[in-house]
Amino acid sequence: MVVHHYVPFTSNVGDLFVRDGIHQRLREVFPGVTIVELPANDPHKKSGVAVGLEGANLERTNAEADLVVVGGSNMYQGPDWRFNTNVAAIEQLKVPLAFIGLGVGSIRGKKARPLSERSRQEIQASHRKAIGVAVRDVDTVDFLKDLGVQATLTGCPATFIGYEPLKSGAPKRVLVSAPPERFLPKWGHKGYISGKIMESTFKQVLRTLTDSGVNFDVVAQDGQDMRYLPPFLEPFGKKPLYFGMETKAYLDLFRAADLVVCYRLHMAIASLGMGVPFLLVNFDQRTAAFRNTFNAQDVTYDAFGFMDQRRLAGTVRALGKPDAVLQTAWEGAVHRRDELLGVTQNFYAGLAAKLSSSR
Repeated sequence: MVVHHYVPFTSNVGDLFVRDGIHQRLREVFPGVTIVELPANDPHKKSGVAVGLEGANLERTNAEADLVVVGGSNMYQGPDWRFNTNVAAIEQLKVPLAFIGLGVGSIRGKKARPLSERSRQEIQASHRKAIGVAVRDVDTVDFLKDLGVQATLTGCPATFIGYEPLKSGAPKRVLVSAPPERFLPKWGHKGYISGKIMESTFKQVLRTLTDSGVNFDVVAQDGQDMRYLPPFLEPFGKKPLYFGMETKAYLDLFRAADLVVCYRLHMAIASLGMGVPFLLVNFDQRTAAFRNTFNAQDVTYDAFGFMDQRRLAGTVRALGKPDAVLQTAWEGAVHRRDELLGVTQNFYAGLAAKLSSSR
């Protein structure tokens, strides 16, 4: 059994959490499977190899693969969706196809940008040909429904990399996933004031943790964030942790934490999977969709809203005190996670059954 997995070409380890989650499930239903990774896209033209399901990659996939999986990241984000292919290539594909874990995305909470007509046609043609479409959140289900495509809501594949019961008790070890560099305030740029609100609260969170004596670390999810983090953390006596593209190092750190303050979506997703309570900062539609999917409104805080940022700072100050609202939100999210694990397992079992019947 050979699977060709088209993954986003990225420097963001969050995308690799998704990749690992997909690979775990594939290995469960296809013991001994060989998984070949191919770049689904290359927005910065750094891969140096053929990209997407077309040309040489299409020929290789038709010759070698038993199943094609396209999965991870915000590939549905417009105006041109982030999977390199075309309608002719889709028609020429001879191998069963599945889409797993994709989602919509946006900037600073705006609505998703409209798709180009070409991208609409490619999504419709490829998804109608697919033997399975699984998406990460409720917003993406609605997005595809508007395109006439039915999808199964499984949650993000990264949710199920680790799978643990919910931790409880006052946190003794806290992890803070740092904000993306692109959201820091830049003088003269649109959104400077709102960015300052977020940055100020981030500093306040770090100051509160420092003053409380709680053991904490700050972790970068993307190498670009290391351009600002070292000097930013100096006043707090901290050096940022960055492990590059090693997912295990990140996951070990999450597993050891009692609470994670998440300025990154996939850090919250990984925390949920491992049963670690989290506080999630909402930057955009992706984060809001995760919040809505797991009914996590009470532990989610708008990044650029003054009142929400005050609420986040207050929550961190009171971390040592029991809070029934937070506990109920975390318990609800874990319950939803457990439900979606069953849906996920059924989805992959369905892929295996369809492949078996087609042979």
